[in-house]
Amino acid sequence: MNYSDSFGNMCKVDTHIHTKYSGNSKKIPVIPDCISRPDKILKYADKRGIDFLAITDHDTIRGGIETEKLAPSRIIVGEEISTSDGELLGLFLNEAIPSGLSVEESIDMVKAQGGLVIAPHPYSVICPCLKDLIHKLNIDGIEVFNAFHRDGIINRKATEENKKIKNASIAGSDAHTERMVGNAYTLFEGNTVEEFYKAVKKKKTIPQGHVTSMVQTILWSWNTGYYIMKRSMRNIIQGNQVKKNSGLLIGSGISVIPVAPVVMAYVLNRYHDKKVKKNYPWESFIFSCNEYKKRIL
Repeated sequence: MNYSDSFGNMCKVDTHIHTKYSGNSKKIPVIPDCISRPDKILKYADKRGIDFLAITDHDTIRGGIETEKLAPSRIIVGEEISTSDGELLGLFLNEAIPSGLSVEESIDMVKAQGGLVIAPHPYSVICPCLKDLIHKLNIDGIEVFNAFHRDGIINRKATEENKKIKNASIAGSDAHTERMVGNAYTLFEGNTVEEFYKAVKKKKTIPQGHVTSMVQTILWSWNTGYYIMKRSMRNIIQGNQVKKNSGLLIGSGISVIPVAPVVMAYVLNRYHDKKVKKNYPWESFIFSCNEYKKRIL
């Protein structure tokens, strides 16, 4: 099945997608990182015209394996690896890479499997990232556009740094819900995942996409809260950790009140923007100037 558009024989691959197998949030362990089933992810990929998908759950390849069963020719089995130096994407994996290793050890283990190594969101202020280590490491590509980072500065910084490094330019949605799949994608010439592999090695890729919308962020927050509420209620009925699940039921119940996810999304977005400006003041200033020029020209 080919969904290619006016880019001729170029295909789209979303290189950074999470599924329900991605575990829980490292910052708030009771909250799942993603609740999306593989079949729903494939459904939305079809709607968005995405030819191929790299499933990159945190510290596991199970999501990739399960999704590959549903669409063997369209899936790249991957993992978002938690190294001691920051997160790393390993693509085309046969075995999971253990978390907690140094980034160099993790890269060696990915390469030993014949996989590709991508630096995701290298200058993020909310995710563990490699920052300027990308200049020294033996990696194949830089995620110069991560749709989940809405500020416009983090991706610009990654793009500017990759102009110096000259690795393959990669774009991925970093989807944490099926609705986010395809927000960003990487174009390449070819019709198979094997040709995508070769395109990355030859550095012949084109990043495309747009940032995740606030509506998608709000719906993700609401759906996650509703999922926790249902799970907590079921556990209480079954008599499992009643005290803990009663607290989760109350908290998640509040989180699904219509105004709550809206307020939460805007507060977190504001917090993220302030953190970006604090960590990257010069880049923020340049970006603001360029945006101002666009408005007055």
